[in-house]
Amino acid sequence: MKNGKRPALAGILALTGLLALGACSGNTENQPSSGAGSSETSTAGSEAQTGQGRVSDEPLTFKWLAYDRREAPIKEDWPVFEAIRDQTNVTVEFELAPGGLAEKRQIMIATNSVTDFIPVPHSDARTYGPDGVFLNLADYMDEYAPNLKQFFAEYPEAEALVTGEDGGIYAVPTLEGVGFNYAWIVRADLMDEYGLDNPTSPDEFYTLLKTLKQHHPDTYPLVPERGNHNGPATLFTPILRAFSGLEGYIPMDPESDEYVFAGDHPGFREALEFMHKLHEEELLDPEFAILKPAQWEERMLSGKGLVTWFWKTRVASFNSAADEAALIPGFQMSAMPQFAAEGVTDYQYSRDYIGVNGIAISGQIKEKEAAVRFLDYLVGEEGANYLAYGIEGTTYEFVDGEAKFLESLGPAPYALLRGEYGVWYPEINLNNGKSRAAERLSEEAQAIEDMYSPIVRQAPKPLVLTAEETELQIAKQSNLNTYMDQKISEFIAGRIAITDESIADFIAQCRKLGAYELRDMYNAAYERVYE
Repeated sequence: MKNGKRPALAGILALTGLLALGACSGNTENQPSSGAGSSETSTAGSEAQTGQGRVSDEPLTFKWLAYDRREAPIKEDWPVFEAIRDQTNVTVEFELAPGGLAEKRQIMIATNSVTDFIPVPHSDARTYGPDGVFLNLADYMDEYAPNLKQFFAEYPEAEALVTGEDGGIYAVPTLEGVGFNYAWIVRADLMDEYGLDNPTSPDEFYTLLKTLKQHHPDTYPLVPERGNHNGPATLFTPILRAFSGLEGYIPMDPESDEYVFAGDHPGFREALEFMHKLHEEELLDPEFAILKPAQWEERMLSGKGLVTWFWKTRVASFNSAADEAALIPGFQMSAMPQFAAEGVTDYQYSRDYIGVNGIAISGQIKEKEAAVRFLDYLVGEEGANYLAYGIEGTTYEFVDGEAKFLESLGPAPYALLRGEYGVWYPEINLNNGKSRAAERLSEEAQAIEDMYSPIVRQAPKPLVLTAEETELQIAKQSNLNTYMDQKISEFIAGRIAITDESIADFIAQCRKLGAYELRDMYNAAYERVYE
């Protein structure tokens, strides 16, 4: 290890030591074996050709760390991976992280015992790859990985995200495709019943909630999916954007193309005051700061919540679940357009074309060439189609030359595709853009696309942070976000009055926690790479 240049693995060990000790004791059958013990053979086939299927003359087994999703548990006999095994001679065994990837991955990185294949944030790939935790793909691409070489030539920004300070390439970023993710979701049946129009401003949105409350006094009409306030899925995001034109705590301002601190930007206080008014008049769920996804879902499906902000695909899944339960006659969710205050441009950033994570190979793996060949196969057309589409004739077909999921799978078949077939599985599929393009949009889903697409702006290009910048982010970002989440909740709930003095104190403390340092660092990183 090099001291002083990267966030030291010892620092992670200090945070996760007890957990790591627990992971290394007792039954070790389910523990990763120094990242590579699952590779059964010692020599890859000399005639194996990358991109032509078989990567080894002898059967190989690679372990892959994956998050076992509640709605779509991972299976050992997924048809997709049986087909991939038949083509490549490689069996994939999934090392499960039921509680989430972050903690288990952190332990693995700290102990240099990652699984053969592992989903990692790009900053981890850049930081720990040069220390030998992850395999340097650049050493193998010319000879073994033409698909990877073509991928990075086509997406140079993706290469920058996973290139360490030594020039090594330590992961393959996932692709997310174009488009957007989030929308306002509302009980359309109630809007029709009461003759309500889609709001075009915060005031009209307030009136909508007020009217719904009057007709349904036992509800809190507006319910967030989660309790924190930073991130595109949070309720505070569209409200803050409506008043300030900003997305997030330290976002890029689309008007200036510079990163700014939202707390001292015009409109931030107005967003707080608006949310506080909703809370005071019982239009916002009083448990907004502590809600969990399961509680949110129960409220929306039981009729206790009537309006929310979340993934656009939830419209279809809510309606499907409500039809199956048959508890509320006429239940119908739909999307409604975004709105903005006077003088504020209404927009939503597109999803990042390049995802936040990539797939890395263990630096300790025995079968290095075969592993690179296998990853190259998954990036190539045949492997990518298996992961993104599944089995032709079973999960998808070609229509006018384009892959489309079978109509027989039903609308929005995400859980079915993932749970039954291993298709489009997060942290496993390398090209979610292909999967999204294969969706058959219902009339309702197409209406959402038509409603939101005109206001979607291309997301800012991804930041590529140096080791020192990454250390600053690690040191500052989490504490700042926690503080801002807490204080924003207190402002909204009225535990802190929204005054000139309280806002000034809030901003001053954010500065002490590093808000301006992070802002300036993001601007410097952006300029270094893109200007």
